[in-house]
Amino acid sequence: MKNHVLITIIFFLLYAHSCFAQNNAQLFGNLAMVSDVSVSPDGSSIAAKMIYEGMPTVVTAPFGSTEIAFAAKLKDPADRIESIDWVNKNRLFITASRPEFINGFYVRLNTAYAVNADGSDLVVIENKAAYKKQESAFVRNNQSIGLLNDLIHDDQHVQVLAYDPRDLGYSVFKVNVYTNSFEKIASGAGDRTDFISDINGNILFSTITKKNLTTIYYKAIGSEQWVDLKTLDITGDITFQPVSVSDDGKSILVKTDFDSNFDYIAKFDIAEKRIGDKLFSVDGHDIDNVIIKNGQLVGYGYTKDFYERTFISPQQIEYNNKVKALFKNRHSYITSSSKDGQRVVVYSETDHNPGRYYTIDFATKKADFWLSQYPLLEQQQLAPVQPIDVISKDGQPMRGYLTLPKNKPAPLIVFPHGGPHARDAMGFDPFVQFFAAQGYAVLQVNFRGSSGYGNDFLQQGYKQWGLKMQDDLMDAVDQVRKNPAIDKNKSCVVGASYGGYSALVASFQRPQQFNCFISISGISDLAAMVKRDTEYSEQLGLYMKTAVGDYNTESDKLNAVSALYQIDKIQQPILLVHGVKDTRVSFKQSLELYNKLKSNDKVVEYLELENGTHFFDEEADRKQAFAAMEQFLNRYLPVH
Repeated sequence: MKNHVLITIIFFLLYAHSCFAQNNAQLFGNLAMVSDVSVSPDGSSIAAKMIYEGMPTVVTAPFGSTEIAFAAKLKDPADRIESIDWVNKNRLFITASRPEFINGFYVRLNTAYAVNADGSDLVVIENKAAYKKQESAFVRNNQSIGLLNDLIHDDQHVQVLAYDPRDLGYSVFKVNVYTNSFEKIASGAGDRTDFISDINGNILFSTITKKNLTTIYYKAIGSEQWVDLKTLDITGDITFQPVSVSDDGKSILVKTDFDSNFDYIAKFDIAEKRIGDKLFSVDGHDIDNVIIKNGQLVGYGYTKDFYERTFISPQQIEYNNKVKALFKNRHSYITSSSKDGQRVVVYSETDHNPGRYYTIDFATKKADFWLSQYPLLEQQQLAPVQPIDVISKDGQPMRGYLTLPKNKPAPLIVFPHGGPHARDAMGFDPFVQFFAAQGYAVLQVNFRGSSGYGNDFLQQGYKQWGLKMQDDLMDAVDQVRKNPAIDKNKSCVVGASYGGYSALVASFQRPQQFNCFISISGISDLAAMVKRDTEYSEQLGLYMKTAVGDYNTESDKLNAVSALYQIDKIQQPILLVHGVKDTRVSFKQSLELYNKLKSNDKVVEYLELENGTHFFDEEADRKQAFAAMEQFLNRYLPVH
């Protein structure tokens, strides 16, 4: 039975609920209500991820309409919808993930589904034939399937990657999305992985990794022979990401940084194994991602202060420019389009206004607002974000962002980003606005080691955890404290993941300069983290030893910048928040630090969330974390 609901009713209920606003944690702790909106190939419908009553769902709606149907609902709020793809104008392929404890590690495993847009005819995509033997029961119950190619010209099938115990690896299968029948297309035996296929499903690329070396292979259409294109050292080498093949099959497009400080797109001659001239690049920044449609490169994305998209075809360039002109006071770009390009979905935001989705039909010249990501925040007066330029004491220029509340001078929240090979930008951030709404100024810094600013800047962060990366952050704090809008005597460092690690480092490196510290999913023992990553994956371990340090030979250096071994130097209150089902940083990193701080009579609080993940995918968990932060800051960093 079709399950329809008018979004206008949802908005009324949400807005009425906001009128009784419980507190900032309840307002800002919501997950984005809607995300990953896409339009069907024929332009008749749109699909999206939606958090409804705290649960992850997939919804669809007629193009330009706010009457939605629930296509799928997950039962466990700790589960996560990873992707939604249109197989044809009526059928969706959905990938969802769940945390599972396997061999001593929490890992995320994928389950795939095919379903009609109205929620009917749901089929679980699983390779039953490969797991007939009883001894394969464990593998069968824990198989993980991911979409490789939606085969836009085939309304019945998709290509997936699925573990095959016969190959001891992930192989490529062609799957009927109505009957769940599997046909093997390419074998993952011999550690072959990272397959890429073209619009017609021809398998063109794959990789094999042995220890620290990854070899990228190419197979011409009609050939059974894999030809090696490039061998890369994963501990430090050029970027080389195949994108698509030229019409004549003689060259491929690659995203690379060969002979450059920045990632760009170029042609690679297959016969000569030579990278040619740049085709697309961004001055002073990396190309972050490529946009592929129907097996061909159609555009690319990059980040300056906001994430940007540039398209290649004249029509797409024209339409994207019209979008920017239509929403002059917002930052906007096309996120999805119909096969003919006439109907598009647009994402639009500002630094202090939540992201919104719009639909535009260029044929009829009609544009409609669809949904806001954070409808409860649409009526709130939020704080603008200012870009700032700072220079470290050793002369390194850095880009940062400062958000100021109305009250001045304001206590300062220093908010380092995670990663650390990630970056901050000016796009709407509910964490930043959560702090600002309470009367705090917020400082974000793209310290060395951040991504997007080229290889030199990123690699300057190698083996600088707690050292130059931390110095960059503190140098920016020292400069911002000179701003009369900042109360230089009241500040706290708050961060998640690497940002949580950075907060803990500040707690013992500069104990007198901050009033408190908050670490969410943070790291207190670097050596233990690198050791765990090495046990999980040899290749990940090799990379971590290069980027962070060797837990065998450099343990003293790692311990010197790890809070677990610097307890005596910690003087100010610390809040630790961690989820037990964190698949990236073990919750034991926070639990062991809490126990050690507590036994040494330090002021520490610990919130452990039984179903919490690294990113707090469950809305109830996220609200608990926000509430704990709000209460902690009220105690140790009062605004008034």
